[in-house]
Amino acid sequence: MPDRSESISSPRDAVFDAVKAALEGAREAISRELATIPPPVPACDVNFNRLLEDRANIVDALQRLAQLRAAAAQDGELLGFVRNCAWLDPQIKERIERTLGALGTS
Repeated sequence: MPDRSESISSPRDAVFDAVKAALEGAREAISRELATIPPPVPACDVNFNRLLEDRANIVDALQRLAQLRAAAAQDGELLGFVRNCAWLDPQIKERIERTLGALGTS
C-alpha cells in the first residue's frame, strides 16, 4: 500500500511551494522585461544590467530555498528566509508567517 503522507501536501510543503512560485514569478517578470529592451548596446544599459543582477539574485534565492527544503530546515530557518527575502511581497510574507505560526513557529 502506498504511503499516503507522500501524496498529501503538508502546510510546510505549501509554504515552500508558495515561496518558490512567488520567486519564479518574479524571475519570469524580469525575464519578460529583459526581452523588451531594445538591442542597441545592452552591456552599457544600466537598466539592463540591473535586471540581469536582479534575476541572478532571484535564482540565488531559489537555490537557497531548495537547499532549505532538501535539508528539512526548521520552520524558524524558513521563516528567517522569508522575512529576509527581498523578492517576496509583503502580502506573501504575511500569509507565510501566519501559516508557519499556526504550525507552532513564533
